[in-house]
Amino acid sequence: MKNNDVRIITASPEAVEINKNELAQRLKTNRGFENDTLEMCKKRLLKIINYKCAYIRAPLDLSVENVCNLGFMSVKSKNLYKNLSGCKEVFVLAWTTGIAVDRLLARLNVTSQAEHFMTDALSSAAVESFCDYVCDRLKSENNCVPRFSPGFGDVSIQVQRPLLERLNAAENLGITLNTAYLMTPVKSVTAFMGIK
Repeated sequence: MKNNDVRIITASPEAVEINKNELAQRLKTNRGFENDTLEMCKKRLLKIINYKCAYIRAPLDLSVENVCNLGFMSVKSKNLYKNLSGCKEVFVLAWTTGIAVDRLLARLNVTSQAEHFMTDALSSAAVESFCDYVCDRLKSENNCVPRFSPGFGDVSIQVQRPLLERLNAAENLGITLNTAYLMTPVKSVTAFMGIK
């Protein structure tokens, strides 16, 4: 079944500034760390990165304690229930940097461990920065609570399957899920963001 209410947001590589704190944390170094190899890795990554997000706005029923009912799925979670407390609707989102990033990382894993490490950190920071970019855009028009992703707290990673199916993520974003509920492309994120 095709869902016509799924909205898509894209961004050019130049529009999303990679968060330096996030990058430093992933590189396990000080904020502002730079060298020629990192700069080369960043330039190469930005040539192939394909920022894309799919999302819907769903009704939210919190009438049963610790159960978040979104209509198309229910999530039993004390943590998510607390996060969404006071919300009547929720954004259901998925983001990706695209399959070309996976291919680049696979190639670098064979050719250069140093470049692989730096590119992996850059692409992880990039997808998180794109998440912030989209959330900031949605928050500019809505009163939202912080996003909450499957796999955090007591929210099972298994909720990604109905979430991604509802967003037509395979068609809209090229995101697929394996039997361990891990996404491909690997630099992909899913989340709920409550609307007050």
